[in-house]
Amino acid sequence: MKTLHYLSIVGISMMILAYSQIHLVRADTTTILDTGAPPIIVTQVELWGPISFYADGVKSCIDDNGSIGPWAIGWLELYNTKNATMLVNDVDIKDGNGEGGYPQITLGPNEHCYIQTQDRLTTRIGVGGGLGNGAPAHDNATIIFSYSVQPFAGKTLYKYSTPSLSDDYGDTRTWQQVDGKWIFKEANIIHEFPVKTTLLSPSRQAQSGIDAKDLNCKTGFVVIIKRSDPTNEYLQDNTACVTLSSASKLVTRGWGIPLQTVSLYNTNSTIMYYSVGSKINNIASDMTTHGLTLSLETTGDSKMTLFVPRDLIDSPKIGDYASFNVTSDGNKIDYREHLSPTDRMFTILFQNGTKTIQMIPKPFTENQGY
Repeated sequence: MKTLHYLSIVGISMMILAYSQIHLVRADTTTILDTGAPPIIVTQVELWGPISFYADGVKSCIDDNGSIGPWAIGWLELYNTKNATMLVNDVDIKDGNGEGGYPQITLGPNEHCYIQTQDRLTTRIGVGGGLGNGAPAHDNATIIFSYSVQPFAGKTLYKYSTPSLSDDYGDTRTWQQVDGKWIFKEANIIHEFPVKTTLLSPSRQAQSGIDAKDLNCKTGFVVIIKRSDPTNEYLQDNTACVTLSSASKLVTRGWGIPLQTVSLYNTNSTIMYYSVGSKINNIASDMTTHGLTLSLETTGDSKMTLFVPRDLIDSPKIGDYASFNVTSDGNKIDYREHLSPTDRMFTILFQNGTKTIQMIPKPFTENQGY
């Protein structure tokens, strides 16, 4: 009986040793204890950010780009919780916008990286029809990050999920995991590399989705818009950065048109616009209907691009999905629109002699097609 009892103790000891060895994960030359917690976790989530957001000097999860944006509307921050390099495969991310697979990710010990989940082209922010599919899913979204790690002998599958998150602001605030809690605050970017200060050309900024009124020029330069055909709403408006003296000459020669600012009647708000063939004398806002009335002078058939702050024109009952009745001296006309987190950019064509343009959000039921 003593012999059997001794053998039982030895057997149990060997089982414990074997169990311990199974849970020892070796990566490079570092031995770490796998406690069962996912080695790679999500520590920051941008559900809906501005297309003008840009962060340099970061580690990209899947390429050598070294930056976020300005095209990335949605992105994640991943973190390697282990003090060892991890090769991450079978990467799959599910969020409110769908599901996507990604190539292998290599993360060094306790290293962060960033991965884009939504961009301007795939999300196509806009309103209805050919103008886009609306904002990315940003309400009660759960991010599920699944992957595998294969340190030395067999593949281990992991799945990491965030709680339900919402972001209705479209700004630079993100959801961040801090001390085990998810907090919504200004983005906290981990810069792994030296930050380079690079000013993109106006055309590159425009290609990245930045509106003309938000373009950045070098000190001493201003934005000028190349005069376009006032009868063609689909012709793209090209931009350039020029000196003040050059801008004045280009406008005089009829080559370019400047950005202009007009104050709203009886408010402290202003609206920016540029136009071929017309000038705004006054803009009146109706706080009840969230509508605007533009009083104009025209010198010919006109094409106007208007940047309207969303807090002025968005109806709380309609929000992102508002469409508008736009009339020229009482006659309904078509328009094109680009929606950004801060503005609605309207492009409107109208005939010579037009005195007023009215823009009024449609009733909620009309927007829904009822």
